[in-house]
Amino acid sequence: MNANENKFKTKLVIFDFDGTLTKPDKIDNSWARIWNRIGLLGEDERLYKLYKSKKLTYRQWVDQVIKVFRQNKVDKSMFASLAKEIKLLNNCKKVFKIFYEKGIKICILSGGVKNIIDEKVKKFNKYITDIEAGSLTVDDSGIVNGFVITGTNIENKSDFILQQMRKYNLKKEEIIFVGNSFNDEDACKSGVTTICINPFETNYQDKTIWTHYIKQTNDLSFILPFINF
Repeated sequence: MNANENKFKTKLVIFDFDGTLTKPDKIDNSWARIWNRIGLLGEDERLYKLYKSKKLTYRQWVDQVIKVFRQNKVDKSMFASLAKEIKLLNNCKKVFKIFYEKGIKICILSGGVKNIIDEKVKKFNKYITDIEAGSLTVDDSGIVNGFVITGTNIENKSDFILQQMRKYNLKKEEIIFVGNSFNDEDACKSGVTTICINPFETNYQDKTIWTHYIKQTNDLSFILPFINF
């Protein structure tokens, strides 16, 4: 169904961050950027595989990551530096401004590092209702010493969508989720409209998962035809 055929106006758009609002890159997420900076991408892959194979719980995985980050003096100055490496899709600010002026709420839901996301979007943060992602904490010297896990299970994005639906008293037809990968597929369980942009390791043509898809673009404004204003 074309967005314009939907009698319900879009009132909330929820975006994944890495690979969705950002241009495709060999370093595909904010965690990996930190690991790459300290020269330990291999250790990142090793720990992630342990977590995915359920040999580590999420908390255990994060604790192991923080331990290595502290040993390698990852500090808060790195957040802004890494954010500069990230290239957002063209017209991100323009699209967010359009949504804001139309009264459409904007959320970012990411398994990435909130500290880095905050730095990257700070120039147009006023348009964003909420950024849901875990945050790295630092000690008095600025060295990373912990991680505050988001209240939402990032791997069950449908849970967050349903929470937002209740919070703002919205119908599923009034919400759109925009993602790019297999990590975002769970969003479809909420029943909202889903848009896959620059797909990565997901069957973007599967209509049970993705309502619409944009196979390749560097411009976020390509999602506008799917928004019901």
